[in-house]
Amino acid sequence: MTNFISKLRSRKAKNRDRQAWRVSTLQVPLPENPIAGFLLIILLWLFSVILIHLGVFFDWYSQNGLFPASVLADSAFMFASMLAIGIALNVVKPGYLRRNSHIMMLALIVLMSLTVAKVQYRIFQVGIILPAEVTGYLLPYALAPLIATLLADGAVGVAAGAWTSICLFIMGGHNFSLLCAGLMATSVTAYLARQGRTRTRLLGIGLLAGMTQLMCVLGQTLLEWPDYNVMRILHRALAGISGGVLSAIIVLVTLPLMELLFRITTDIRLLEVSDLGHPLLQRLAIEAPGTYHHSLVAASLAQAAADEIGANSLLARVCAYFHDIGKLAKPDFFAENIALRNNPHDTLAPSMSSLILASHVKEGISLALLYKLPDPVTAVIREHHGTSLMSSFHHKAKSQMELELGKGEGPGIDESAFRYPGPKPSTRESAIISLADAVEAASRSMEKTSPGHIENLVNDIVIGRFEDGQLDQCDLTLQELTRVKRSFVFTLRNMLHGRVPYPKDENRDKQPAKNGAGEPHAGPDTGRPADPAR
Repeated sequence: MTNFISKLRSRKAKNRDRQAWRVSTLQVPLPENPIAGFLLIILLWLFSVILIHLGVFFDWYSQNGLFPASVLADSAFMFASMLAIGIALNVVKPGYLRRNSHIMMLALIVLMSLTVAKVQYRIFQVGIILPAEVTGYLLPYALAPLIATLLADGAVGVAAGAWTSICLFIMGGHNFSLLCAGLMATSVTAYLARQGRTRTRLLGIGLLAGMTQLMCVLGQTLLEWPDYNVMRILHRALAGISGGVLSAIIVLVTLPLMELLFRITTDIRLLEVSDLGHPLLQRLAIEAPGTYHHSLVAASLAQAAADEIGANSLLARVCAYFHDIGKLAKPDFFAENIALRNNPHDTLAPSMSSLILASHVKEGISLALLYKLPDPVTAVIREHHGTSLMSSFHHKAKSQMELELGKGEGPGIDESAFRYPGPKPSTRESAIISLADAVEAASRSMEKTSPGHIENLVNDIVIGRFEDGQLDQCDLTLQELTRVKRSFVFTLRNMLHGRVPYPKDENRDKQPAKNGAGEPHAGPDTGRPADPAR
């Protein structure tokens, strides 16, 4: 019977790994080739020129005349602008444009913005007749910076928005007021979108981006003074606000597709995964309740520490929720789930115990791929133990060998057999979760929870991980590490605080029962707890 159950578990594990592998290979990354990246940039420039001058190209093709010189001038100006923006982006984010997937993402964002603008021009020229200056303010200036900031960061958003604004400036007939409106909308959108975590906030960002164009409307009105028209000003203002809101709506529709294509996890996606009703977290709460509560506390520690150093606290919290889901495979072999039952490791060899503990990393990766968790969550599951030593089982193995062979005899214990397979944490958030995981687990075994003992515990764990080289692969500075330690100490002191013992009311048992004679009073003799004074 035992052999049958073992074979069944093995078959289920293989099927799960096979399904997870299929899910993980749905997206194929672009080849990292400098020549391919250069060709992508040239194609972006070429398609931008074609989209802007689409009507001119059709007229030239039908009439077989000379190629318009204005198109050549605009093309040269656009190429120079693209070169300048690319150099500026490389200064702010070195190496960002070396990845072809980043170039492809920027190209799609810009071409999508230009396509929407071209369609708007055609609609308002053929259907709804509007003045060209009003149509110019309706263009989606906030579209490119908003979606680029959500997918990457503010610097990439500014670069995408600046290039789009220059293209729309040419499309709008070289109207400098439209260029000013586009650059202002880009700056405001890229700044605000860094905290865009809800759909309502994205709509608000689009509205604010549209309202910034009112300043350009006001400036253009002053230039036209005193020959201004109140209705024209209102039309321009409404067009600018409508363009900003339209940009936000388009982002809400296209953002999930962009996340899927480029395997990028935005804060909006993280908020969706952070729901404690997620099937994996529900399984964890039922099948491994100790691990579930450990994950919640580790998430609180990691979130506070990430906030302290300016890392992504939402990412740290969500990843901490899922970092130990691999323990679902064998929950009874982990200390937090053993409770009052017999410890199964007492009957196992230390080497076997270490294999069982290390297996929860692989099991967690399989579950993360199967449930389509975001890539950063999967990375933290893989990295949260790094190559750290399972010291308890290593010490147990050494003690057993000393008893069998005597001290100083024998080949000794291979330490690598009691280490996790790695890799080490590669991001600040991953390193914080690794430390929070260890600190929370160790705090459960503390006999005294005074501030001094808590501080010593945190220092010992963090310094031990640092000296063991577990933080070598992440960009966590020593100053940030000190602030992380302070955050851990502060959070643990509040979690492990003591309480004043509640005094027992000796006169309560002597008082007659009210509203129902015969009702037993709460107290030690009745088995009913007394209500403590709050």
